[in-house]
Amino acid sequence: MLPYDDYTKQRNVRARFSFLVALLGALFAPAALLVHIRVSEITLPMAVGGIAAGCTVLGLIARILAKKARLRRVVSLERMGGAGQAALGRLLGTLVLGVGLGACISLAVYALLAHL
Repeated sequence: MLPYDDYTKQRNVRARFSFLVALLGALFAPAALLVHIRVSEITLPMAVGGIAAGCTVLGLIARILAKKARLRRVVSLERMGGAGQAALGRLLGTLVLGVGLGACISLAVYALLAHL
């Protein structure tokens, strides 16, 4: 009998955090636009700048956590759960990262056109 035979499936906390961070990033962009609509002092470029910074950082963190969760699952010989959560975290993290980088590009184009 191997010493690990009686272990049950363990929780993969990184997979859960990856999904939660990616979900937070997905909700960040609409929240920033809603703040822009509600608060008159916040301009649209300020809101898009917040989206660019927030979504890029949250998307990268979600992707890194998902990768570490998948690696931990492989190292534990798939005794750890969380494969679905890590996959969702990776997918949502990629989408959030794309939104953040798209906001960065739109800010760069806006800055170029504003100074012409």
